[in-house]
This record gives sequence, C-alpha cells and structure tokens, in this order.
Amino acid sequence: MVKVRLLITSIQNPEVKIYRSLARKKNREKTGLIPLEGVRLIEEACKFKAEFNTVFYTEECLKNQRSKNLLQLIKAQNPRANIVNITGSLLKEMSDTENSQGIIATVNKPEYELSEIMKVKNPLIVVACGVQDPGNLGTIIRTASAASCAGVVITRGTVDVFNPKTLRATMGAIFHLPVVVVKDVQALIVFLRFNKISLVVTDLEGEINCFQADLTRSTALIFGSEAFGISDEIKRAADYRIKIPLIGPAESLNVSVSAGILIYEVLRQRHFSF
Repeated sequence: MVKVRLLITSIQNPEVKIYRSLARKKNREKTGLIPLEGVRLIEEACKFKAEFNTVFYTEECLKNQRSKNLLQLIKAQNPRANIVNITGSLLKEMSDTENSQGIIATVNKPEYELSEIMKVKNPLIVVACGVQDPGNLGTIIRTASAASCAGVVITRGTVDVFNPKTLRATMGAIFHLPVVVVKDVQALIVFLRFNKISLVVTDLEGEINCFQADLTRSTALIFGSEAFGISDEIKRAADYRIKIPLIGPAESLNVSVSAGILIYEVLRQRHFSF
C-alpha cells in the first residue's frame, strides 16, 4: 500500500535529509539511490519502470494535470514508495534547480553489466574516458540513446554518471540505455577485443578522416578528457585513430559535439549511405 505522509515542513525530516545527502557521490553509492528533479526526468524514470523509493511533492504540483497524472502513475507502479507532501519553501531548500516543477524523487540506481551491451547485433558502443563536465557526459548519453547505441561505458576519471547535473543533461536517457561503469580499463579493452569490437579513438593527430573511415563494423567510439584527450594507454590499444576535419580556425571541438558527429556518422554509414 502506498504510504502518503502528512505535510512535511522541516529540513530535519529524516527522508529530507537523505535526499539532500544524495548531492554527494559517496552517499549515492552508500544508499544505492539517485535524486531526480522535474517532471520530464521523473516521467522517463516512470516510463521505464525505475524503482521509486521516495517522492516529494507540493500542493502546487497537484494543480498541474500532467504532474498530477505522474504522481498517480508512480503510486500505481510503486506500492511501497513513500509519497511525501512538502511545502514549497522546503522544496526550494532541497532542490538543485531553479524550477523543479513541484516534484522531486529518489529512485534505485540502475546498474548494468558489460555483457548487456553485447545483446545487440553489430553494436555501436560509446566509451567516455575521463570526460569531466557533467553536462558533456549527459549530452553524450542522450545522443547515444537517440542513435540507438548498444550502450555507454564510463571509465575511471570520468565524472559520476549519477551526478544530478549529468542526470538532467541525459533528459532521462539514463533509464533506457545501458550505462556501465568500469574501473579497470585494461579489462575493458580485453572484453572489447574478445567480442571483436573495433576500438576507435578521436585524435586531433588521427591518421584517418572520420568521413573516410569504415565504421560499419562493431565499433567502440572512445572519447577522452576535455583537457587532456585520450590517454596513451587507450591510444596504444586503438585499432583506428580518427579525426574530425576542422576547416575553420577553431583548434578543437567540444567533446559532446565530437561524440554527436561521430555517432551520427556511424548511423549514416550503416543506415543512410547511398
């Protein structure tokens, strides 16, 4: 049975304190929970059957039919979830955004294994190695989802995929695309080679123009740090080092822009070549 609480006004409420603690990575890892803010992100979590732990809403939220329907759907899908009515002023203290639309929630963190990205024939895998900006990582994940990639792999040194800013930038894609976090880069390389996945890195000094490279085979596109690029370890393991041609005076592209160009070049070669 859904548990609906009386109006909560205190920042010291235990569930409120748990939610606020999830701004820190160590607490997300400890609890296995992630915070969600806003109707769109929570709708996507609900659409793909995420397991809700606690939902906080305001009376103002119920004046919007879309938000009201969403709350009812969460209640129906998650009979054990805590549904907590809070004041608007308390929501502002809890929220990480200017406009949370009167509803925030915690859900169990989605977790995947590398084997799950191999369920697709001729997979396109996106690997983020050291991407630091949460907006960039979230945009890469969103783009990978839009292009129906097999999954995204996150390696050490990359911003936490469950950082609230990353989550918002994914626009909910985190719930319908396998995102795998790996600590051992060498083990990842071995896994990709064993499964006959071509390792392709982006490099300003790459020997192949991305529009001339053959990307029709099973491929892992690897993107590095905004500041330092791809590590030497990954470069040595790569099957191909490709570059995006820069015609104008700009020296480089944002990593999420590079990812979008290459992901859709793969899509073009596989599905739209003439």
